Amino acid sequence: MEPIGKELNCPTRIFATEDAANHLDDIDIVVNLAGPFSVTQDGLIKGCIHSKTHYVDISGEYAEMENAFKYHLEAQNAGIIILPAAGFGVVPTDIAAKLVCKQINDPTHLTIAYATVGGASRGTLKTVLKDIQKPGHILKSGHYQEALPAQSEIEVDVFGKHFKAVYNPWRADLFTAQKSTGVKNIETYSEFPGFVVSMMKGKLLWLRNLILKRLINFLPEGPSDKQLEKGKTYVKAIAKESATLEMKIPEAYKFTVLCIEKMLNLITEAKGMSGFQTPSMFGSDWLKEIEEVEIKD
Repeated sequence: MEPIGKELNCPTRIFATEDAANHLDDIDIVVNLAGPFSVTQDGLIKGCIHSKTHYVDISGEYAEMENAFKYHLEAQNAGIIILPAAGFGVVPTDIAAKLVCKQINDPTHLTIAYATVGGASRGTLKTVLKDIQKPGHILKSGHYQEALPAQSEIEVDVFGKHFKAVYNPWRADLFTAQKSTGVKNIETYSEFPGFVVSMMKGKLLWLRNLILKRLINFLPEGPSDKQLEKGKTYVKAIAKESATLEMKIPEAYKFTVLCIEKMLNLITEAKGMSGFQTPSMFGSDWLKEIEEVEIKD
């Protein structure tokens, strides 16, 4: 990190996350980009509460939302905002969920589908493959129940793109969308390559092991310049029985940078907000201001 700081002409501090409280007194907002967030969240959030520093990260899994939420009351008492899920994986889906639910009175069921076009980072691929068969959640009648990866599938059309999505029980939207909308039945779907879907169903695990043990470090660290330019993320939210919303945003990693810039301004300007927040709690107008974002309902 120190060489990067020098390259960007930025001051650099290196410390263990569990020691964060001793390094943040003069910092207004911490943006945590260091995954896995299951390892880095706790120390940094505790440090931010101690120093009264707002906390932001780009985590994208249910367990990470649940973990961040446990600090809600402490953050409120400290007068700070905790905003996990501020990246491409959750911002568009959370806002889509909020907007589609506004279209009808008292929606009872919400389905969110998500697909990306572009390269994935090495870290994201590691996270997905490592826990590829791990059970996750589904929200039914206001209660989270265990659900299996790829236990069901749906056909989705978004801005002319047709894709098949399988049930993704790990997504953070299961948590954020419930907080944002109050809907008591939520399902989340994602598009995956066919070989990944097979792994989710317990097949081709020898290939998973080969990738993680031998091949992963030969893969690119992230999307190429061409992928950054051409990539897109597609989202569809369905509030049963009669409302739908489609969203298309720029390439995932490019969008995350633009999104964080907007979120930092919103947090700085926020008055009276504290505790755990979801992206849609800051409204949706700011998202529409980002170039290449398209929303259709």
